[in-house]
Amino acid sequence: MNSEPQRTPAMEFEHIVITPQLLQRPSRHIDAEKENDAFRELAQHLADDPDKLLQKLVEIALDLCEADTVGVSVEEIDDNGARIFRWVAMAGALKHLIGGTTPRDFSPCGVCVDQNQPLLMERLDRAYPYFGEAPLPFVEALLLPWEVRGDPVGTLWIVAHNEERKFDREDARVMGCLATFASGAIRLKETILEAQRALAAVHMVASMAHHINNPLQGAIFALHHAKSQPNLTPTVREMILLAEHELNRVVALSAELLQTAVDPR
Repeated sequence: MNSEPQRTPAMEFEHIVITPQLLQRPSRHIDAEKENDAFRELAQHLADDPDKLLQKLVEIALDLCEADTVGVSVEEIDDNGARIFRWVAMAGALKHLIGGTTPRDFSPCGVCVDQNQPLLMERLDRAYPYFGEAPLPFVEALLLPWEVRGDPVGTLWIVAHNEERKFDREDARVMGCLATFASGAIRLKETILEAQRALAAVHMVASMAHHINNPLQGAIFALHHAKSQPNLTPTVREMILLAEHELNRVVALSAELLQTAVDPR
């Protein structure tokens, strides 16, 4: 939450982890229709505005899980070379804190990614004192790792700022579905971008081949005309033939390059 967070916890993080309570608590009612509508909306958003998918996802998570604040944290390297988690999308009471960071090696997100499993924690400030600086208390937080290409890259998390809201296994299930959707959507977006880059490269290669080939043909024609001139010395004629041979080699390479661009197989 700040550049140099306090690292003197009142207790070890293991003492604030209450994940088993997810199974012990009564599950809230499943609203299947509401969930289906939410995922249809996400799918439509992926098609219409993929760059803002994560923001739409946290807004939907806020509604489905009835949380106070929801966020997505992504692992990255800051300007000083330190590994951090950045809050790249947020909704709810503390959404204005978007862009905030926590240390990779001293944060709930770090533990969640390292263990690669859901974590339920209470009173985060007891193990991570910098959460005490937040405008609202992090009374309870449920975190799930989310992946791209099979590797955890961050977390999706929901927070309750009061004692009344208690998360359960239904919240964990919904968040798991959302995290899976986000992972798949981002992988799809990467695949599309890769395909677009490959197509752009093909067009560039084809353009280069055409730009190379046209002046080459002109040069070959000029050499062909030159060697037909009378009174050429043997040395000059030999040089013209050598130049013509080398230019034909370049033409062949250009044609091969153009064929590769058209049919990269």
